[in-house]
Amino acid sequence: MNLLETAIEGNVFEVHIKYDDLRISRREVELTLGYMDAEIPPHFSGMIDDALLELKGRCEIKAGYRLTEVARPPGRYDGLLVGGNFLRMDKIVTSQLKKSERAAVFVCTIGSSMETWARGLMKDGDPAMGYIADTTASVAAEAVTNLLHDHIGERMLSQGMRITNRYSPGYCNWSVSEQHLLFSLLPKDFCGVTLSESALMSPIKSVSGVIGVGTLVRRKDYICDRCGVKDCTYRSKRPAATNQKTSHIETSGT
Repeated sequence: MNLLETAIEGNVFEVHIKYDDLRISRREVELTLGYMDAEIPPHFSGMIDDALLELKGRCEIKAGYRLTEVARPPGRYDGLLVGGNFLRMDKIVTSQLKKSERAAVFVCTIGSSMETWARGLMKDGDPAMGYIADTTASVAAEAVTNLLHDHIGERMLSQGMRITNRYSPGYCNWSVSEQHLLFSLLPKDFCGVTLSESALMSPIKSVSGVIGVGTLVRRKDYICDRCGVKDCTYRSKRPAATNQKTSHIETSGT
């Protein structure tokens, strides 16, 4: 899919994604809710339909990234220099990014409207619908991130380079506090996303992270059995036997 991209300053780009560009399947919502093999109850099934209908009018999608330099300081194995900032990363991440020549630092969001609606439902005594609305919003944020990731891959391929998996603070043993260093590499309030003192993103349904770029890197399966996040939403979508081999970890604030 060819998405429109706009350079806003230097190597910083906004990527224009519309709701109709998203590939959101009803089954993905069911999987995120934990219905892998069992049939979802009809009552909940109807709630998913309602949430998906609501989602279209509530998505306020913004996405973008900055291309910057990346390097491993001599003798250091506990992180990488990204845009001049030393980011402390576990070997799960550094092993995938160490051959990168550049890094794409990205952020994307679906805005706050869907999460506000979900909170309102819970406050008004409808926790089931609120939870399903919140889960649907998380699936939408993942779908936006998938599109952005693929777009960056296509852009880099046109320049003779490949990309890695994406990684974010808070996952793969990478401290969430590193968000502040990551966001310092982006324009202030980029894509309308801000950080709290505790490094939580607002809007909540946002995703940030880094993707390696280079001629010697490649995108491959995530290894969930090496990650310390046992309650990861996306790990829960796959059966345990699959998790240990090829399951995909999404890294987000969702």
